[in-house]
Amino acid sequence: MVDIPAPDFSLQATLSSGQTFRWKPLNGWYYGSIGSSILKVRQVNGSLQYEASDPALSFERIRHYFALDLDLAGILRQIDVDMQVHHAIVRHRGLRVLRQDPWETLASFICASFNNIKRIEGMIERMCQTFGTPVALNGFRSFSFPRPEVIASASERRLRSLGLGYRAPYLKATARLVADGKLPMDQLRRVDYETTKSALLCCDGVGDKVADCVALFGFEKYEAFPIDVWMERAMRYYFRHKKMTRKLMHDYATQHFGPYAGYAQQYLYHHARCAHAPARSDTSDAHAGNGQSPPS
Repeated sequence: MVDIPAPDFSLQATLSSGQTFRWKPLNGWYYGSIGSSILKVRQVNGSLQYEASDPALSFERIRHYFALDLDLAGILRQIDVDMQVHHAIVRHRGLRVLRQDPWETLASFICASFNNIKRIEGMIERMCQTFGTPVALNGFRSFSFPRPEVIASASERRLRSLGLGYRAPYLKATARLVADGKLPMDQLRRVDYETTKSALLCCDGVGDKVADCVALFGFEKYEAFPIDVWMERAMRYYFRHKKMTRKLMHDYATQHFGPYAGYAQQYLYHHARCAHAPARSDTSDAHAGNGQSPPS
């Protein structure tokens, strides 16, 4: 067992805030995957205790994944500019934006569009079981996330059989773009937010919402401000009786919250969902929807 110092961090808030779909709580621990390794992790006071199936999974990579190297206090000072976001910060302080694998994030949020938590988790799990590589830790069995070239080579019919429905051709086409280098993941890390979002919007099945989620959670573009129905409700605080469009909301948030608008979004989003938890079923949306109407 290894300890990582983790001050100003909430593992529970981070993993339950709708930005990832493959972490499972079990007996006081969370089990999930980073790359091809299973990670077993729990928070004990100001540190994380973990065990990994792959000894090559480094201390530094785990710190990077959970964004423990970022000055969260400094980020929160920048976005703490009104009472609504202030209450969200006080309630959920320690929530951090994960640094996830770009391809896994893109594929996952294509699956997440117009979907709910249980179905998203189910279809991703079936896809990993079918096309990933088995891996185990302490009796917990999982599968690596399938590589883009594997998904690109799968038949649309096979993907549909896993529950992807109309998303199957979108995922297959996007996997082909990534596998062929026409959507270069490493390069998109190095360019600005607008360039990254424009490239993502060229993928089938990716609208503004999904593009912003992937930019934020997969490419560290903290200016991204994903907007769905939960965020529309939160943004009424700023617009009152004024006209609201998603573009107006996004432009306002960028100006109001600054370069870490994505962090403000994640706090507001998680706060809104938690505040309505008693009225929600366990199949409520989690960062679902891409701002477009689903195909009939």
